[in-house]
Amino acid sequence: MTNAYLAGERTMLRGVRREDLKHFGDWWDNADVTFYMESGWRPATDQILEAFFETATNNHNAVVFMIEEQKTGQLIGTCGLYEIFWPGRRAELRILIGEPSMFDKGYGTEATLTTLAYGFERLNMEVIHLGVSASNVRAVRSYEKAGFIQEGVRRNYVYSRGKYHDAVMMSVLRQDYMASKTP
Repeated sequence: MTNAYLAGERTMLRGVRREDLKHFGDWWDNADVTFYMESGWRPATDQILEAFFETATNNHNAVVFMIEEQKTGQLIGTCGLYEIFWPGRRAELRILIGEPSMFDKGYGTEATLTTLAYGFERLNMEVIHLGVSASNVRAVRSYEKAGFIQEGVRRNYVYSRGKYHDAVMMSVLRQDYMASKTP
């Protein structure tokens, strides 16, 4: 178990380390993990892993975390804010729970909530948005639990496993996040 940069009740978020790339590559290559994603259409390569590491460690417009299960310190995924547009105070949330044994246990929702708190309270974001395959009902439900509102649908936007899927566009505005924090 390591020190957390951010912590929820059951998860800890910390920076990305080079030794994490082995896990990330395993997740990328796992068809169950990438089932609803456009990622994984080709196997992980050193270049793909290096690109992830470069974004996580040297990109001023991204803040990327590894997700650890708090009790055991097991690495279970990655999340972060990407494509940060500082003048407009907006960012795209991305999350990947990479360990199938951790699916449907609330870890993704908690890590999303922790990342939202970081984005709004520490980075002063105005809006945090995402796109998710409409077929990924589990993820859509998790994002709604975290406060995301559906804004629209991009038709046939995601190509995965030989089929096109609609993408649900969702966001959380600062004002809605702050209102959810008041008793």
